[in-house]
Amino acid sequence: MNAIKTGRLISALRTKKGLTQKQLAEQINISDKAVSKWECGDGCPDVSIIPALAHALDVAVENIMSGEFPPSCTTLATDYPDKTIKHYDFTRPDKWSREDFIAVSTFFIDLCQKLEANFAGRRNENCQISVTGVDQLTNSEFQRSIPHSCFIFDYSYNDSGFVVEVDPEIGKALIKQNPKEFPLITAFDLDVMREFYIKDFIKLLNEAFAEKFANVPEQQRLVIVKNFSEAKFNPSTMNQRRDQMCCLVSYSLRVGETEGVMNIQLSDFFMDNLRSLGFFGFNWKEPELQYLSEINAKKIANNLFVEFGRFNPDNVKLEPGKILVFDKKYYDPLNLVYKNRVIHNGEIVVMDEKFGMRILDEPDVPDICYDENEDYISIQLGACCHTEEEISSIHKKILLELNTYAGYPSPVIKNGKIIAYGEIVVVDDKFGIRITEINA
Repeated sequence: MNAIKTGRLISALRTKKGLTQKQLAEQINISDKAVSKWECGDGCPDVSIIPALAHALDVAVENIMSGEFPPSCTTLATDYPDKTIKHYDFTRPDKWSREDFIAVSTFFIDLCQKLEANFAGRRNENCQISVTGVDQLTNSEFQRSIPHSCFIFDYSYNDSGFVVEVDPEIGKALIKQNPKEFPLITAFDLDVMREFYIKDFIKLLNEAFAEKFANVPEQQRLVIVKNFSEAKFNPSTMNQRRDQMCCLVSYSLRVGETEGVMNIQLSDFFMDNLRSLGFFGFNWKEPELQYLSEINAKKIANNLFVEFGRFNPDNVKLEPGKILVFDKKYYDPLNLVYKNRVIHNGEIVVMDEKFGMRILDEPDVPDICYDENEDYISIQLGACCHTEEEISSIHKKILLELNTYAGYPSPVIKNGKIIAYGEIVVVDDKFGIRITEINA
């Protein structure tokens, strides 16, 4: 058994059934620490308890042993009223990793104590500041989230900079105004906020970066700090591409009895500069790209499955961290394959926690029949199992629930066998897969 794969399976199935680790442990008469150990990939269940575990999770013993999710056997439908269906945007999750966000979060958490002391000194009352989240979103999403009236300062966002946003409630409290009596933000309010709070925040930010990059030559360090002194109250200057990703750090502030938020939006280029200076460590390097050529081949029967495509395996070398780029645009529909033939295409959605496909057949389904005797590499998003009668009834707008969970690694298949797993990403405007695990 693969401890990591089996652990992921147990965690996902337990969560889906609404069980805590303790509740699952009680059902099979073991300790909850054992369940926790499995789910962390630190060990596998003993063979003697696998039948009871499989029964508790409503899967076959073979699924526990292999760590593979069972195929979905749902009735075909155009609507699932009990599920949340949304479009899955592959351009979002690939920009920065969890490790990157941990580094950003740790950096801004370290600023909290200094900010609390600074703000409290000016207000002469208690101030509490904490980081509530680090996330990525598009520029257009951030601009839509900005309140109609708020304190916002643009530090050369288009020149590898960032934006500081303070919501009206906490902003008014900081400058000792009752937000109910003075709801509008005036030019005077902006000047006070900038001079007495935001400038000090930028100063502390500059000092923190200087300390972080103490061993980096000053000329290189200037790419981060050169625009820290120039603030403009003009969010319309953030005219980078609307779909370009940015990193958002959110602070929660409490001043007296008033609570509010302060957001720091780091531009795509600002994050790139941080990486070039070693903020995320010096082990990172530009990923090696290898573009694949799709072939019309044939293989894998037995199931309906959703593919990004099949590709020529010649000279493909699989290594963790390497990105394989497909010849398919991220906005193009994916193929639904049955008995070696593409029978439909569709868009990917998320149905609660699992991936699903909404049948589109737009444009017309390509006439592709794969040659089962030819070598190939296939990157598969998921599969499902239906009868021939159900398959013959598939039509536009039908929803198919797949057997894979959103965010979990996708398999790389060579001639019908899984040889690796990876994270689906977008390179420029094409799909790709970042290899995370080689299947020995």
